[in-house]
Order: sequence, then structure tokens, then C-alpha cells
Amino acid sequence: MGETVTGSTRSMSLTGRPKRLFVKMALAAAILVVGMGSALLYVLVRHTTEVKAGLVLILELGIALFILLIGLGLTSIVWLIWTERGVSASFRRVMQSVLLLILPLAVLAGRILGRSRDDVQGSFIAVTNALTSRTVVNVDPSGILVLIPRCMQLAECIHKVSQDVNRCRRCGRCPLAKILEATDGIDLPVHVSTGGTQARRIVEETRPEVIVAVACERELTEGIRDVGGFAVIGVVNQRPHGPCHDTDVDVEKLTATLKRIMAEPEEVDHVLL
Repeated sequence: MGETVTGSTRSMSLTGRPKRLFVKMALAAAILVVGMGSALLYVLVRHTTEVKAGLVLILELGIALFILLIGLGLTSIVWLIWTERGVSASFRRVMQSVLLLILPLAVLAGRILGRSRDDVQGSFIAVTNALTSRTVVNVDPSGILVLIPRCMQLAECIHKVSQDVNRCRRCGRCPLAKILEATDGIDLPVHVSTGGTQARRIVEETRPEVIVAVACERELTEGIRDVGGFAVIGVVNQRPHGPCHDTDVDVEKLTATLKRIMAEPEEVDHVLL
């Protein structure tokens, strides 16, 4: 308690890194910004006409490219949903990237038109589910990752399952018992995630062919964005007690989704998820 604190110790933060490093990097960033700003200002002052013409051209090309990309993407997605055609995994990834690009604008438009973020994100998940369902048929159970949020366990339960789902006593007071019973029947392991970081770690460790995730609209949307090219089927949870507390899910719908993924192509109906 009475040890002398040296200058070297005082210079270290609780992260184990010296505070002076941030100061140096901040100063370097400031010099870089000033240098770039000065160069830009010089170009604008000395070559105003040429710069304006170039900026206008770049803006026009950018707008045209954006409109073309969005138009082709939406047209392709509508056509695929309407015709129920199968798609390749690479095409699905491209379309998913287009959807993620459109999503912030769709959320903004929804807000202006009186639709909630959850409504728009829920619809986004439904569309990505429809695309993914074209590419994930006849998947071996070993290639499926089932992710359940921790909030689906009864909040007052003392048998925490975030590290090991087998700690669940299957008392039936929360949906976990039904989920585990259903997945036992088709030999599928269930992982309980405490959040995005753990979910990403589980995905990287297991490298599944398809992820079936249960969560709220926001978490599912962020998850689809975070896992990149992985195929994701999102099942929106039910929140009778509010967000992140004793949530629920339609277990029959979840089970039907899992069986559909594992079915032979000729056994699959064309009901969109």
C-alpha cells in the first residue's frame, strides 16, 4: 500500500499501454489532417474550374452507378422470390451485400414513412432468408450451427447455459427445454450466445455451412452483417417481457426450418421463410 509509484508506472494506463502513445498518434493524425487539408485547399484555390468539373463528373458517375447497382439488385431479388429459382452461394453473397448496402436507406425511409426499425429489419431478414433458402438444402447436420440467445433462458435460473447448454435441467419453464428436445431428435447441437462477440467466435471455430440463429431483429441484422459470406437463416424471437429478458420463440417454426435445411431438394416445398 505504501510503495512508491515511479514515473514509469504512472505513465502506464490500466490497459498496460503507455498514455504517451495515444498522444503521439493523435499529434501525428492532426499533422496528417492539416497536411491533407492544406493540399486540398491549394488545389481548390489554384484549379477551381477543373476541380469543380471533376467533382461533378465523379458525383454523376457515383449516382449512376449506385442507381444501377440498387436497381439490378432489387430487380434480381424480386425475380428470384417470384420465380422461386435456385441460386448459387456466390450469387447469394453478392445479393446479400446489395441488401446490406440498401438497408440503412430503407430504415431511414421507413422512419420517414412511419415504420419502425424493427419492421424494416424484420422484412430484411425475411428477404435474406428467402435467398439463403435457395442455397441451403440437403445440408448434413454437422454443417448446421444453431445459435440461441442467452435471454431465452429464464432470467432467475441458476443453471447458466452460456458456456454449456447441457447444464439446462429441462424443467420446461423456458423455451430451452423444447428447443433441446427438438434438436435432440434430429441430432443437432445447440449453442447459447451471450452476444455478438461470442457468436462470432463460435462461427469462426465451427465454420458451419449454414447458421440458424434466433434473436431480435437488430441482433440478427448485425449478425448477418458480421459473419460476411456465411449463410444465415434468421428466426425472430418473441419478447413478451420486453427486449433481452425471458424471450421466447416458435419452436415448431424453428424445427420446421431445421428439417427443411436437411431435406432433399424434391422434399422441400416453396414456402418462403
